[in-house]
Amino acid sequence: MAQKRGRRLRRNIGILGNFAFGYADVAEGIYFTLGLVIIYAGAAATFAYLLATIAYVLTAICYAELASLYHQAGGAFVYARRAFGQNIAFLAAWALLLDYVVTTAISALAAIGYLGYFIPQLNAPLLIGSATAATTALLMILNIFGIAESAKFSYFLVLFNIAGIAIILGTGYLFSFRPGLNTIHFGTSPTYPNFLYAITIAMSSYLGIEVISQSAGETRRPAKNIPRAVFLISAATVAASLSFSTLAVGVRSVQDFLNNPTSINDPVAFIALALPNGWILASLASLLGISVLLVAANAGIVGASRITYAMSQDGAIPRVFGMLHRKYNTPFISIIVFSSISIAIAFSGELNFAAQLYNFGALIAYVIVGLSLISLRNTDRAMFRPFKTPGSITIKPFWKKNALPDESYTIPIIGVLSVIADLTIWLLVVILHPLGREFGSIWMGFGLLLFFAYTRVRKKSSVARTGSRVLGELGE
Repeated sequence: MAQKRGRRLRRNIGILGNFAFGYADVAEGIYFTLGLVIIYAGAAATFAYLLATIAYVLTAICYAELASLYHQAGGAFVYARRAFGQNIAFLAAWALLLDYVVTTAISALAAIGYLGYFIPQLNAPLLIGSATAATTALLMILNIFGIAESAKFSYFLVLFNIAGIAIILGTGYLFSFRPGLNTIHFGTSPTYPNFLYAITIAMSSYLGIEVISQSAGETRRPAKNIPRAVFLISAATVAASLSFSTLAVGVRSVQDFLNNPTSINDPVAFIALALPNGWILASLASLLGISVLLVAANAGIVGASRITYAMSQDGAIPRVFGMLHRKYNTPFISIIVFSSISIAIAFSGELNFAAQLYNFGALIAYVIVGLSLISLRNTDRAMFRPFKTPGSITIKPFWKKNALPDESYTIPIIGVLSVIADLTIWLLVVILHPLGREFGSIWMGFGLLLFFAYTRVRKKSSVARTGSRVLGELGE
């Protein structure tokens, strides 16, 4: 049955719910990237995270302005739609959709990996895949019930995670940290190609800030709450990433990570084992990993369903993806379809496979978001901006022959820097991640083919209906 006209997503989550979704989707990265970053960057792991941090912070500030300005689900799709039209908006949204689907799969896989610390039998690929699929199915059902219920599930786990992280970091720095345990020799340890590869992996730790904008349509007082949530998330996740990467190379040698494959699956627990009462702290770290990764998997489902909801409302994809459940007012078709794709990826049971697919799409969308900020500063000048990115320059349109005397353009500096930083890391991903490059290109090509086919059919149907109506009126 067709969805009733006028039904909308409910605004029933506050700043804590926003913080929980965003924090989990960003902070979860440290739980599955840290081991890989140390293996490739060695003692320079903190510098790899620091360079990724620059790109992340610039992007987060762009989102803070745009999400406070446009209070509806869709994120990059909404911003690009207003700035450049439906074609570019679809490109941004479809690229993000890949990362939301992979986020759900990779987070659930990593959560089961940490559960394997307690149940070693789960380390078998088939069991990991099956357990991950079952976990994702449960999260899918939870999301159909509603985002408020999903948010409550999320923020209790996130608060537990923050408290546990503080205990592990405090113990590590007070009792076990040894500065200079590993030394940096750029060019040999690490080699430059390995260090660049480590930056692309470290950037995976910071993907996910987009999910804040996806929940804008269901956020109370979004103009204030969303920018606040963005800054709280940024402070917490940057502090956690830099602190953990520094602690890791101060309590264990890089060779420890190279010799122990478990350092990839559960790196935080692996670090905790080197601390006083290590088995207790490692158990705590595994519980923390499970909790935050489950929230991140949940946030991936929220992001995928909300961005497809926005796309369907705009006519970029079939309207069935925007159908809301009669009772729960959630986009249940989108939740089921894209959670099912995540389940299919999870069945592989391979974290490395999912990790290579992870940041190809998000970085494309982040570049488009930065460009959208620059464009909308000039095309939507009259709109009140509750938050504005600091720093801008004004230029005259020297390329126009008949420019008006007072005509000028405002260029936000952070928007420009964000585009440069995200584009640079995306190019590194394309060069250094062959699986991500190939699968990402196939995904984008399939999406564009689907988009142009659907919009053409839709346009022809609209023309046919208009023609029939005109002929009917003439016949009368």
